[in-house]
Amino acid sequence: MAKLAVPAIAGATALALVASVGVATAMQKNDVALTVDGATKAIAVREDTVGEVLELEGIELAEHDVVLPGVESEVTDDMEITVLVARPFEVTVDGQTREVWTTGKTVQEALGFLDLDAADSKLSVSRSAAIGREGLSVDVFTAKDVSLVAGGKEMAVRFAGTVADVLVGAHLTPDADDIVAPAPDTLLADGMEIKYVDVEVTTPSVEKAIPFGKKSVESSKLAKGKSEVTTKGVEGLKRETWKNVYHDGQLQSSIKQSEEVLKDPVTQVTTVGTYVAPKEATTSSTGGGGGAIDLSRAAMWDRIAQCESTGRWNINTGNGYYGGLQFNLATWRSVDGTDFAAYPHQASRAEQITVANRLYAIRGTQPWSCA
Repeated sequence: MAKLAVPAIAGATALALVASVGVATAMQKNDVALTVDGATKAIAVREDTVGEVLELEGIELAEHDVVLPGVESEVTDDMEITVLVARPFEVTVDGQTREVWTTGKTVQEALGFLDLDAADSKLSVSRSAAIGREGLSVDVFTAKDVSLVAGGKEMAVRFAGTVADVLVGAHLTPDADDIVAPAPDTLLADGMEIKYVDVEVTTPSVEKAIPFGKKSVESSKLAKGKSEVTTKGVEGLKRETWKNVYHDGQLQSSIKQSEEVLKDPVTQVTTVGTYVAPKEATTSSTGGGGGAIDLSRAAMWDRIAQCESTGRWNINTGNGYYGGLQFNLATWRSVDGTDFAAYPHQASRAEQITVANRLYAIRGTQPWSCA
């Protein structure tokens, strides 16, 4: 009986060993490095597939997320599992917009995936800017071959962005007066010609002489044929303000804006003589009816005439008094002055003195205030 018992014991022992190996295999863990959106942690898992590991860790995958290796891959010891979280990325290239999903965490990475990371492109944000899970919008301006005309010289350049970016790159800073065409905010295009004109406006003030005018006046106080400058001409002075416009240093226009007279000019006056001395009578009587010439008191009458008419015997000012002794017509006629002339100033000096002596015989020097 004992001999029969030995195989039974051996068989039981073999079954126990098989069961022990199966339990040990089921309880074996694998070391895994799990990286989610750049954050890595080490875990030990018994799960068979990558998808089971992610489920164990509570990681829910969105439609565009990427898992490396795939979720159906078998878990092995020392495996690295990477979850790349997809983000919405709106990119506008030279005015054309498209929306994509990217697993890049920075703008540079996202553009690299799209083959838009040319070094000479211009971006609206930094290339190193992070893309959050909410996403990001970026404007990309690709470089264009354009020509720039500045200071009369043309140069070929390659720039991205707008006309303003070309000017900045050329170290040109337009002010409000300068001419830029096309407008600074115009997007660049291949073959575009950009013109920049440096405009300078100055408003200088200059002082200038004002020429004096000239005029002539007649005077019976001066003998005919003679003239003299009685008022000397003097130049005036004025201040003019001008607007000068220069294009690239060359004067384009000069327009007077205002004029201010600082000193008025003085007109030069030349006096021209008209006085003609009357001819003395050489006979004892003149005129129609005639009459004897009486030159008594001639010196007195010359003195009175000098006072009354500055010695001008032929004067007629139009004030009703005539000749050197300023007779009025009624008085002249009352003492028969018409023996010599109809009007006193038409008679000679001798004739006027003769008539004055007639009046003197009646009234003395009372009629003359200068007597």
